[in-house]
Amino acid sequence: MPLLSRFLTAFLLLASAGCSLAPFKTEPPAPPPRTSSGSGPVIAEPPSVTSTMPAEPTVQAPPPSMPVPRERPKVAPATLSPASSALVNLSQSQRKKGDLPGAATSLDRALRIEPSNPLIWIEMGRLRMDQRNFAQAEAMGRKALSMAVGDSRTQASAWQLIADSLRARGKNPQAQEAMDKAKELSER
Repeated sequence: MPLLSRFLTAFLLLASAGCSLAPFKTEPPAPPPRTSSGSGPVIAEPPSVTSTMPAEPTVQAPPPSMPVPRERPKVAPATLSPASSALVNLSQSQRKKGDLPGAATSLDRALRIEPSNPLIWIEMGRLRMDQRNFAQAEAMGRKALSMAVGDSRTQASAWQLIADSLRARGKNPQAQEAMDKAKELSER
């Protein structure tokens, strides 16, 4: 019963609070303009027809003191830190020897050092290709692509990885599109 009484008390408090608010105020409509001054009935003339469309905005040139937007600056190519570079080199040698689990461990360590380095993600994607996990290789390539904005060389490598993973899964039209993007970016 105490729960019901609390509920009723809360309801009554909310209801009384709502009653204490002032009602919305509305203005009465303006009376129609008088058009005659005689003693006859007052007839309102229809208001003159004017355009209710707002005037078209005018575009003004920025004042001369405002800076003009420039092209996006070139981004320096992605590089590995010395620690990450050593781990990637170790991973590559482990891959060549066939130690794919050891290579994965080395790349995981490199990713803990530089999680936003697209080169490590590309290398991890290549390892996934060796492990025949083509869907993950594509995902790694796309992740690297999203991190390499403005770096055409790294983007080209990521598109190459994506193309290889698509081709390995028999998605040749998509693989060709990815390959074309890689070639376009490598020519820049």
